[in-house]
Amino acid sequence: MSPFSKLPNVAHKVFQTRLLTPHLPSKPNGQRFFRFRKREENTNDTGFKNLWRFMAYMKPYKFLIFVACVTGLLRMVAPMFMPYYVGQITDRVLELDGLRAERLQTLWNLTYLFLGILVMHAFATLGRVYWGNVVAANTERDVRHHLFDHVQRLSLEFHMQRPTGTIVSRVMGDVSGAQQSFDLLFIQGTQNVLQAVVVIAYLLYTDWQWALVSMATVPVFVFTTRMMRTRVRTASRQMMETGSRIHGHMQERISMIREVQSFNAEDREHRRIQGQVHVLRGYTMRRFFLMSLMTMSSEITRTLGLLIVLIFGAYRVLDGTAQAGDVMSFFLYIGLLLAPMEFFANLYTNLTQSAVAADRIFEFLDTRSPIQDAPNAKVLHIEGPPPVVFENVKFAYPDAPDVAVLKGISFEARSKDRVVLVGGSGSGKSSTMNLLMRFYDVTDGAIRINGQDLRLMTTHSLREHIGIVPQQPILFRGTLRENIIYGKRGATDAELHEAARQANAEGFILDFPDGYDTLIGERGARLSGGQAQRIAIARAFLKNPDILIMDEATSNLDATSETLVLEALYRLAEGRTTFIIAHRLSVARTADLIVVMNKGEIVERGSHTELLALNAHYADLWNQQMLGGAREVIDNEMS
Repeated sequence: MSPFSKLPNVAHKVFQTRLLTPHLPSKPNGQRFFRFRKREENTNDTGFKNLWRFMAYMKPYKFLIFVACVTGLLRMVAPMFMPYYVGQITDRVLELDGLRAERLQTLWNLTYLFLGILVMHAFATLGRVYWGNVVAANTERDVRHHLFDHVQRLSLEFHMQRPTGTIVSRVMGDVSGAQQSFDLLFIQGTQNVLQAVVVIAYLLYTDWQWALVSMATVPVFVFTTRMMRTRVRTASRQMMETGSRIHGHMQERISMIREVQSFNAEDREHRRIQGQVHVLRGYTMRRFFLMSLMTMSSEITRTLGLLIVLIFGAYRVLDGTAQAGDVMSFFLYIGLLLAPMEFFANLYTNLTQSAVAADRIFEFLDTRSPIQDAPNAKVLHIEGPPPVVFENVKFAYPDAPDVAVLKGISFEARSKDRVVLVGGSGSGKSSTMNLLMRFYDVTDGAIRINGQDLRLMTTHSLREHIGIVPQQPILFRGTLRENIIYGKRGATDAELHEAARQANAEGFILDFPDGYDTLIGERGARLSGGQAQRIAIARAFLKNPDILIMDEATSNLDATSETLVLEALYRLAEGRTTFIIAHRLSVARTADLIVVMNKGEIVERGSHTELLALNAHYADLWNQQMLGGAREVIDNEMS
């Protein structure tokens, strides 16, 4: 039975419909504006298992944890002494009997002792805060290093399924969220446990009957907290998952602001984010309501506990079995006892958030890439451009295993051959090259480099020998120098300049006031398409790979830029085993082998002259492009 089923009917309905279920804005057709995928709404409660795994990252800092805990415990002395101090002042200084000088002497003796304890408290506080934060900062650093290193080694499929912002959110935000558990458990937790134990022991020793009566509300407090914990955990996870999705969506749209503005999509994106934020508000309101119930329970039980102390103490004073100072001291000690109880109530809620963050961290850390080196994998050693053979290669993407992308393709690229892959969109050209880079593994068949199955060589050594020049050059925020030497860390200036010259890039680089140290903005925003492409080519030149993959790099360039880029590409391909995904067939005329693909199959192969003589698929594609080119020339002349 729901713990809220005894509420009045109206209140119960409001609680269930408006607070336990978040508001989801609807489209005009009644559909939800923002749906959650089943995988992302997984709220399976793993308890605190992953939180303890997270704590393992703190093992190298055991000594610092010990120092932080000890200094934290020393901080307890001052608050624990305060009730005793007040009781003694009330009974021995404020009493009407006794000499004034003796009472003043007692006052000053107690005060000097208290001030000494206060000085110790100050230094203990400094040590507890500083060393505790040192451990926290070091642990965050270590976990982020490990998580980032692990994530960037996961398969391409993993990254294709998740927005970049969502991944970044886990590396940054969730690590910080999980780290909060350290202070809660090791520092504040030890303090509050010891404080509760000491206070209870002292009260039981002083007057066990009074102590038991005073703690009568504690079981009620514990029961209320346990009753709410599952709902609080669920609400916390939903908040974090939704916030992560919003973070990912915002990062993607802001990084593509040029496209958003060019399509006048600002209002559309605003409405989408508005809907997502409204969903987050629903989950947030639910969690706030649950937290409010727990706070209400805490305050009521705390106040009732203090009231019981005063009433029972008043009876003791009236009966002559206690003094006013005893009541004041007992009252303050019960306050010190209820403070840990309140901490433990909030501890579950706070640890729940940390546990959810830890769950999300280890969801990634427990993910294993399907692309793994074989136990007996060898380092690929080749001398010069190797032959590459595709043997009856079949492939289907992991998320759609029943849809065959490649259906048994076979061909051979001899050493230093230039192989051109042509075909319509979706014919399997890019998938073929993704298999060569081992972004995915073949479903059946084999790819051999120099006679060796690439699945039996280390992935790192394989990719060391392969260079890529993509259709859309990928440049990083930073300088031209940093982007070029990404192909070879530690390259000398002479190697850097030579690579830029070979790529026909040094001319425009030196036109910038800062030359190679020019900042190019995010994704190379300050460069033209042709300039960005030549920087990508310079990067490949610097890497000096034995195998080269080129995804037609001139399809979006003007005639002048195309000439410069093609010249650089042909120079780059010289003396290497080269694969070219061709959209413009003009690059296929000098190829050693042209592979024509259609719907995952090879339908033709041969040289340019041989394929034209067949007068089939390739000839049709060639004639279409040549006719289109002739029409373009005529249109230009007429205009």
